[in-house]
Amino acid sequence: MNRRRAARENLGVGPVVLLILTALVIAGAGVFHAYTKNQQIKVARSLQKIENRVSQHRLDITNLEVRLEEQLNPILLNDRLIQMSSDLRRIPLEAVKSIPLERAAEAGRGRNLKRSSVHLHGATPSLVDLDTL
Repeated sequence: MNRRRAARENLGVGPVVLLILTALVIAGAGVFHAYTKNQQIKVARSLQKIENRVSQHRLDITNLEVRLEEQLNPILLNDRLIQMSSDLRRIPLEAVKSIPLERAAEAGRGRNLKRSSVHLHGATPSLVDLDTL
């Protein structure tokens, strides 16, 4: 109301301190945001590397399974044995004797089989306790 009185256009100490604190808080929030975003990127890159390793291992496993199947193919195996001039030959079906399931289960549990039963049933050495021979 007094026109002769000069109007104050400058800010006081309180608002200046408040502006400085606000600027510091905003700057700190920006730095924290950049830090957390950088951490997220590092984690994403780490996960990508792990996923790449897992997919590479899966591919390696598939390749090994294919190569194993090729190695165990009976026709190719027979051809390789012929090329190597191996003495291995096919076993005639008449020479193979079946083992009763009870006997095979007893042998699998580690029970001793009698020597005579081994020869009567034609068990393979893998099913026989070696101490009984």
